[in-house]
Amino acid sequence: MLNPGDYSLCDLSITTALSAVAQSPIQNLDGILAAMIEARFAYGSGGTTAKAWVQVSPDDGTTWIDIANFAFTTSSAIKVINLSGQTPVTTAITPTDGAMADNIAQDGILASLMRVKVTTTGTYSNTILSVKVSVR
Repeated sequence: MLNPGDYSLCDLSITTALSAVAQSPIQNLDGILAAMIEARFAYGSGGTTAKAWVQVSPDDGTTWIDIANFAFTTSSAIKVINLSGQTPVTTAITPTDGAMADNIAQDGILASLMRVKVTTTGTYSNTILSVKVSVR
């Protein structure tokens, strides 16, 4: 891998409802073999749901593919997954963009661009969503 290390995909203070708001991607992950992703939701008050889709792009940002979804409601939580680019995907999947079901992941699909897309419902106060990735 050309640029292994720890990256921030999202550090977002949530106040109003968001609809599929894409965060700036991290780039130059050529040769990525694995990713450990941690999502931290620090709940303050208000709101009802917050969802973060971790996505990759195999074509320089033209197409984005969900590889993980983290779903939160009205309590603080930390969720972690580990993905491997060396896991064979032998059955074709239908890629989604901000539509992967809650709290699941698609192993075996990694690419050189990675970002987070966020959707929230309701008005939150003093609430923070943070998504970090450690790539290798």
